[in-house]
Order: sequence, then C-alpha cells, then structure tokens
Amino acid sequence: MNRFEHFREVRKDLAALLGGVVDALASPALLQQHADEQRKKLTCLINRHPFLDLCYLLDAEGRQIGDNVAASRRRTAGKEDGDGVDRSHRPYYRLALNALSPILTEPYLSSANGHICVTAAAPIRDEKGRLLGMLVADSELDRALALLEEDDIRRGFEPYFKAIYTLFSTGLLAVSAALGFHAVVTLKQVWSAVAAPEDFAAPFQATILFTLALAVFDLSKTIFEEEVLLRKDIRRHSTTRRTLTRFIAAILIAVSIEGLMLVFKFALDAPQNLWLAVLLLVAAALLLVALGVYVYLGGQAEVLLSQHRDQRHDAG
Repeated sequence: MNRFEHFREVRKDLAALLGGVVDALASPALLQQHADEQRKKLTCLINRHPFLDLCYLLDAEGRQIGDNVAASRRRTAGKEDGDGVDRSHRPYYRLALNALSPILTEPYLSSANGHICVTAAAPIRDEKGRLLGMLVADSELDRALALLEEDDIRRGFEPYFKAIYTLFSTGLLAVSAALGFHAVVTLKQVWSAVAAPEDFAAPFQATILFTLALAVFDLSKTIFEEEVLLRKDIRRHSTTRRTLTRFIAAILIAVSIEGLMLVFKFALDAPQNLWLAVLLLVAAALLLVALGVYVYLGGQAEVLLSQHRDQRHDAG
C-alpha cells in the first residue's frame, strides 16, 4: 500500500491533527497585529511543530500577508518570500473560502521544496461569519504520517540503516564480481577441455561460478532496491511480502540452476548419485509451491483487511 492509500485511510485523523494546529492560532486578533508580531507567532508555530514546513497568512481575497515562515531544515534563499502573492487560485483557498472549520487538501507536489505535501488552512471569520483571512500551513506528507503513527524516532534512524544496507549490498556486489572474474578465468580450462571430451569438470565449474555470481548479484540488487531505494512501510504486511518474495525468488533461481547442473553432471559421471540432484529440484519445486501459497494467502489477507477498513470508514 502506497502513501496515498495510507493517507486516505487516516485522512480524518490527519485533518484533526493539522487542523487543530492552525486553528489554535487563527483568530481575528492575529490579523490586526503588526507584521513583526505576526511573524514571531508563525515562527513559534513552526518551531513547536517540527512536522510543518511553511506557514503564512492570507487576507479575505487570498492575497498573502507577509513572507513565508519556513522550517529551519527547509529555509533557503528565495524560499521565504511571498508577500503580496495572489493565492486565491490555490485549492486550499477555495476549500476554506466557505468552510467554517479547518480544511485539509489532497497530497500534491510542493513547489517550495519538491516533496509530496498536504496543506491545512483555517479560515478566520468575524462575529458575523464574514471571512477576514486564513492561516495556512504546509506539511510533508511523510512527516505528518510518521507523527500520526508515532514513527518519527524510527525515521530519524532511517538514514543510518540505509547506509548500513548500502555497505552490505556493496560487499555482496564485490563478492559477485570476484566470482564472475574467477568464472571468466576458468573459461581457459573450458577451452582446454575441448581436446578431452570426457572431462566435464571445467565446464561445470565455470557454470557453477557464473550461477553463484549471478545469484549473489541478484541478492545484492534486491537488498539495495528494497532497503535503500524504495520507500517501505514496515507496518504493512504487503511490504514484507514483497521483500520476502524477491529474496526467495532469487534463491529459487540459483537452486534450480544448480540442480539442473547436477542432473547433467551425475548423469554423465555418477548415475548412482542422480537421486541427489532430483531431491534438490524437488526441494526447489516445494519451495516454489510454498511461496505461491504464501503470496496467495497474503493477498487474501490484504483483501479482507481492505474490506474491513472500508466497512469501518463507512460506519464512521
């Protein structure tokens, strides 16, 4: 399940979280204060809530009042302007224009930092309900979801985990390269064996080395893609199922090739040991069946969980 599906599941809770943050500060008095005092309060809001990236004020016509107030991790030259910019065409302004309570937008690609973000906007109205302005705050979707699930501590360690996985996958890649180089060297023996057709040791050795190099490379590639490049949600069983499926598939390929090589080797050199190769292929087939059952049952479990979430959402 990707982050957008996750967002739809927890949108109500996320709207309450972000909406409560901006609504607590949004008041007619804020719009009447001096620009320096407004900026001071918006800065305090950003500092107290590290999941926020930007916040700013709009007037009733959607024109920004003052410059953006950005989080320190995102504050760069040219990103703190915005005073006087017309934002009446933005989705959050249109949603909040007739709203009586804070609104939350759908996820979108932020032009300020290039990340997937959501925006919460709290309309500011007078005693008669007339719109005076809005308080708007942007948050990275991943940071908001992590905070909602109390996963921000693990996310802090994530770069170190990725560095360790990168180190190990690089080590496996080096092993694969060494095996491949050794396999290339043995090709000389393969060509020498042409003069002795009864000697099959060199061709089988080269095949085994190339197969091991391919299997180790595939394992290194899987680790790097799954643990470094891809975004993973460890709370989702589908993530674990995908990773496990890729690992088992890599092992299955290597074992099946090795079993096939042993069938040919024993058939030519030691027919009495042929049953060992057959057992290896049978084990690979059983592993494939077990993997298929696991994937099927995991998929069925995901369907049941999705139906349960839909029923709970409809009931809510």
